[in-house]
Amino acid sequence: MQQNMAYRPDIPSVSGTSTKITDISTVFKEWAWTTYLKTPRQPVLSRKLKLTEADIELKWHRVKITSLTPKYTKVEATPTKVHVLYDSKYNNSTKDDQEQTFRAEKETVSTATTKLTKGFSRDINVGIELTLPPDLDQPSKAEASFGHRLNVDNEEQNTVESKVKWSVDTKITSRRNVVTVAELAIEEKSCQYEFSMDVKLKGTVLAVIRDARGERRHVMTVQGDVATVLRDIKDKDRFGKLFSVDINKSRTVTWPVSGSLHLKYGVSQTVKIYQL
Repeated sequence: MQQNMAYRPDIPSVSGTSTKITDISTVFKEWAWTTYLKTPRQPVLSRKLKLTEADIELKWHRVKITSLTPKYTKVEATPTKVHVLYDSKYNNSTKDDQEQTFRAEKETVSTATTKLTKGFSRDINVGIELTLPPDLDQPSKAEASFGHRLNVDNEEQNTVESKVKWSVDTKITSRRNVVTVAELAIEEKSCQYEFSMDVKLKGTVLAVIRDARGERRHVMTVQGDVATVLRDIKDKDRFGKLFSVDINKSRTVTWPVSGSLHLKYGVSQTVKIYQL
């Protein structure tokens, strides 16, 4: 008879003694499956499920994830670029100067690209938040584009886009016998940072185990304190290959994370008028 198998996570690739990214969803699913196997079988059931017959769903709503203030190192800052969003030509073939109204309304897309290089990931949003770098040029413009905090979804490169509206309504003089051109342009800033920070986890994870066959019968719900589960796994991980965290007496897990942030956003608009 085939035996039940424990749900085993893949050990992240490491360089020397430094840990990288740990999939905590896999870690907690292994814990839930191991707990299920150790639980005495109920008399009404003929046998325990095999791993291939089980579905394990993790519920994180009782876990509080708090991101502390990040430390930033600027990697690259490109010169401000100017992009023409809209232009209008006024061909005055009369003998008199004319007054024209220049109206335009356009949108640009600001982008914030994040990537996690060390820390933890989950099946869902990681729950890590970044405050904006303190040394940004015109930080109010960046906050208008992205808000005060940015979410770091996972270890893959993730880009969040935000639309910003620019508008102009002004009067210009179209000189006689020339073509007058009016342009709406924006200045765009691009900068890249590396960050490091501590993230705190505290609370209870629920793991719902169901029979994946047929009507998906509920089999068992496993409940575990995040700090207790991670401390037990950490104690068994003699070589520190899974993760490196601090767990205090108040059952709070402090997990160091790091990654990169690339911002691109408009900082100002200008109207340029010239004759051809």
